[in-house]
Amino acid sequence: MCMVDKKIINEQQYSDILDIILAFNREVRHSKLLDVLLTKMMGLTNSDAGTLYLSRDDKLHFRIVKNMSLGIDKSMDDIGEWPPVSLDASNIDNISAYVALKREVVVIDDVYADTRFNFSGPKNYDTLTGYRTRSMLVLPLVSHGKNGPEVIGVIQLVNAKNRDTGAISLHTINADVSVLTAIANIAAGILSNSLYAQETTLLFDSLIDVTTQAIDERSAYSRDHTQNVSKYCRAFAEYLNNCFKPGDKYYFSINDVEELALAALLHDIGKIITPLEIMDKSDRLGLRMNDICYRFTIKMYQLEISYLKGDITYEMFVGEKTYVEESLSLIEYINDANLLEDEHIEKICEMSYMTYHTLDGETVPLLSAEDLDSLYIRYGTLTAKERKIMENHVVITGRLLDRITFPDRYKRAPIWARNHHEFLDGTGYPEKLKGDEIDIGSRILTIVDIFEALISNDRPYKIGISIDKSLEVLAKMANDGQLDIELVQLFCESKVWEVFKF
Repeated sequence: MCMVDKKIINEQQYSDILDIILAFNREVRHSKLLDVLLTKMMGLTNSDAGTLYLSRDDKLHFRIVKNMSLGIDKSMDDIGEWPPVSLDASNIDNISAYVALKREVVVIDDVYADTRFNFSGPKNYDTLTGYRTRSMLVLPLVSHGKNGPEVIGVIQLVNAKNRDTGAISLHTINADVSVLTAIANIAAGILSNSLYAQETTLLFDSLIDVTTQAIDERSAYSRDHTQNVSKYCRAFAEYLNNCFKPGDKYYFSINDVEELALAALLHDIGKIITPLEIMDKSDRLGLRMNDICYRFTIKMYQLEISYLKGDITYEMFVGEKTYVEESLSLIEYINDANLLEDEHIEKICEMSYMTYHTLDGETVPLLSAEDLDSLYIRYGTLTAKERKIMENHVVITGRLLDRITFPDRYKRAPIWARNHHEFLDGTGYPEKLKGDEIDIGSRILTIVDIFEALISNDRPYKIGISIDKSLEVLAKMANDGQLDIELVQLFCESKVWEVFKF
């Protein structure tokens, strides 16, 4: 037996309480939990209508309203934000405010005969709808936190019906108030924990969102990359969820989808320390192009001086000057070229022997070793050294994510994020993982990351290519053993790019 307010709870009431508590514990979604609470309380009292408020900023805010006779079952999302009930002494004649402020349960037999409270709201509602509000039971939802008892909400139960006749009766006939109070207090504790969990989740999500936005905002060339990859990963995982059933290799549960979307948001977090001059490098030479132009100008002046001093003939002057001008024009072309051919590499090699005189009279190469490293880049804009720095963002991503304590439902997200540049054949980085060492989440993230980069038109080092061409690249990489061939085929079938209209 269990005692509540010194009253014996009978077997049926005990069963009802147990059923309600189990219903609370089965539901993890906060909004649904509110609905379960109001529905169960209405059912326990056989009430025709009910309203649930939550307390915030010294006000009671409508969250759910139900009316069986009028067929109303709406949440805040359906009805919008109704005017809240102020929780201050001047509003003590409002029954909900009174219950919240005094932490008392109030039972009204007939609101039209009551003189304690101002029932203009329910009466106006009756006039507008033709409804007849009679009995009312109002309970505070009291949670006991670290700062003591706290009212987190209020429940109004309206027009209890006699279970035999269906007629409106007194609430105290249908249920023991002490039992309802006990249930309300239990529910308040569960709701309080749910609110805390929701706030913690919102804090976690907002910190992730701010971090990823900060990364994207660092570079004008990849501002939407992280968000795009996350959206496409979510869409693809949901597609897999629809194609397969639980237990299948490629099935993604609702939580799996959220975990993958989070991993996508985090996959480039290491770029927060990557130098912008590397991230935003739009050509091979960068700022060194200005120095090269300056040196080539000096070289042409030195040729002219040599001719004027009679050290070289006019024909030699014209020939060498022409070669210097053509070489500079070729360098300017190579600097912005998408792809270098073998003939370009040969000409760069020839230019590596060109020299000029410093102010000290020393003869030095016209093109430095760093200049040549940049000019020899076949594709893209980064030298081997710069690419190493760029690739290091994955290592930094791993280090940063190791500092975050992820909840169990997201425990794979940091692994998926740090492995998004690993290839099945072991040619990826940074760990050179192979085959089964790379799980499905990372494989998907790798495919989507490459796809988004291929189609993107906001990269400084390349022009975006078409959807079809991008899919061909993915297919080739899959056939070469770098990407999961089944997942690439499924990705092509999913057509997530149509959902988001690339």
